Amino acid sequence: MKRITICVAAALVAALSAGMMAGCSSQPASSASGSESASASAESASGSESASASAESASGSESASASATSEQSQDEIIAELKDALNNVPRFKSVTITEDSLATFSGNTEAAEADSSASAESSEAASSESAEAEEASAESDSIATRTVYKFDESGDTVRTSMACEIDDITLQYFTDGDNAVCVTDGPAYSGTVEQFDLPHAAGAKAYLESATGDLNTIVDCAATVTKSQQDGMTVYELALDPEKRIASDEIFKLLADKGDPVLSESVIVGFDENGYIVWANEKREFKASTAEKNITLTDFDNTVVDPMPEADKTYEEMEADIEKKYEEAFADLEKAENADGAAPSEAAEAK
Repeated sequence: MKRITICVAAALVAALSAGMMAGCSSQPASSASGSESASASAESASGSESASASAESASGSESASASATSEQSQDEIIAELKDALNNVPRFKSVTITEDSLATFSGNTEAAEADSSASAESSEAASSESAEAEEASAESDSIATRTVYKFDESGDTVRTSMACEIDDITLQYFTDGDNAVCVTDGPAYSGTVEQFDLPHAAGAKAYLESATGDLNTIVDCAATVTKSQQDGMTVYELALDPEKRIASDEIFKLLADKGDPVLSESVIVGFDENGYIVWANEKREFKASTAEKNITLTDFDNTVVDPMPEADKTYEEMEADIEKKYEEAFADLEKAENADGAAPSEAAEAK
């Protein structure tokens, strides 16, 4: 395992201890979603490669988009998109599959230099290229697949969530304010607030949490194109970074800390019934990129499994996580000591 991967693992454990996410499941997220929805998800969004392929496909259709929108101005397309966003049909249940890929540079300084420097000579350009290659070689990424199921047909909102982050798997069930985290060992009971599960409020709350307010995002668009793809009406937005930063407090904070959003693109696809069935978002920062691909399937046909019985409490989970936290940092310390050992010490260790 590379050192940065160990750091990422430690960070994940730290996040667990903060209550942002917890536990692990012995069942992969894709299989937990049911074969039908998993198959549909695989066709439209099979991990980060599929997300990138979707974005490339949308970009590759620029000529078709230009033809389809040649008689529409940007203002007309934006007005049409906002109308579609404000008139999405209501539904009582849905399955949502989210594939995310976060890529981090192992050499932030080289990445910053590469993004801002201009080559003054062929020798300087060659040097910068070498630095960029070195940074790329040291980069690491986290791929995540999460399958959400929502059932809002009863008196309370019922949900399930199964998430894979590298080799860590998380699984949650909620019913109203009650929640259960299922792991490969115990099942922990608690509240939605304790586990920090914003999606428990329903599909609309999840989408706002995952993508932000789409109407606000549309207001940040520098350009918008429209096309027809695989039976969908697709809108592709290239956002104005300055408007995007001004629209979001977190982006403002990042910009103030010297890491502003450099570029962001958003793609939204509607089916013939007006449902949002696909959304893709990609952001670029100085030393990282983040891409998220979301597909919605099984409208009004999704079934959420009953919430399982728990055998431990949230407080007991916190104690278990603290133990894992300490173990992860012990492993990190061992790895750093091994990396920093002098040649003679390494020889003695052998």
